[in-house]
Amino acid sequence: MNKKIALIGCGIWGQNILKELVNLDAEVHIYEPDVSLHEKLITLGAKSFQAGLPAVEDHFDGVIIATPSSTHRKILEEIAELELPIFLEKPLTINLEDALALENIPTDDIYLMHIWLYHPGIIMLQDIAKSGELGAVHGVRSTRANWTSPRKDTDSAWNLLPHDITIAKAILGEIPKPKSAVTEEHNSMIRGMTALLGDEPYAVFEVSNRYERKIREVRVHCEKGVAILEDEKVDYIKVVHGDDKSDPNELKIEKRVFEKTPPLHFEVKEFLDYLNGGDPPRSNFSDGLEVIKNIHQLLELAEHKI
Repeated sequence: MNKKIALIGCGIWGQNILKELVNLDAEVHIYEPDVSLHEKLITLGAKSFQAGLPAVEDHFDGVIIATPSSTHRKILEEIAELELPIFLEKPLTINLEDALALENIPTDDIYLMHIWLYHPGIIMLQDIAKSGELGAVHGVRSTRANWTSPRKDTDSAWNLLPHDITIAKAILGEIPKPKSAVTEEHNSMIRGMTALLGDEPYAVFEVSNRYERKIREVRVHCEKGVAILEDEKVDYIKVVHGDDKSDPNELKIEKRVFEKTPPLHFEVKEFLDYLNGGDPPRSNFSDGLEVIKNIHQLLELAEHKI
């Protein structure tokens, strides 16, 4: 059954969401303050365009929010009366105070759009870790870097770290306890962080908007080998077999190919399936709050004044 969706926010990423919704036969109604986008969004398949927020009498099946992270608390509070399932772009908020305040509204039907949870490569890494085929998992290492950022309402820690924390939890089954962190700041704005969480298994994150090239690498280090997603756009996992005593001249590498369907397709489809009676999306409000608490702890460890 086709569903009637209110899409709040339709900038660059929101337009990608709109396209997927339309491809999946949803009826999409846009709520976007930039009225100059009206004609473009209708052309992309939106049923209607308004500048405000949806009302109870509009009778939607669900809401997707793709606005700047700094607006999430205010919007969630204002639309709580709709009592509808909500799919919210990560992160939940950009500070712990706002995240905790949201516990005052109904949160049972709020879900987070953590797109990497739907990436076939991350799912393959998760399966490798769980299978034990490479022995015990020692830890996860991830690098997420590029030059500057289009996000102007928050810093690089709040923008980038939610991805890596969520990926680590998906692979390890939990978020290791934050241990230490170092930030790089420019004009009092965090533009990079290197963080260490846990012991065994551990998680090591490097996020930065000071790299001249884009890097999206996730590595799972195990007792008998290392499994690597080298980039978000490749269609394979590289598995390097061996332990710490392996002969470097006898490197054994295999590539495991996965289906290269964009993860946004799976993510949007899961929400629509849920509205049609399927399982709920895989990241809920509690998961989103846990991510915010961990970023807050890492910033405290870096002695950043919050």
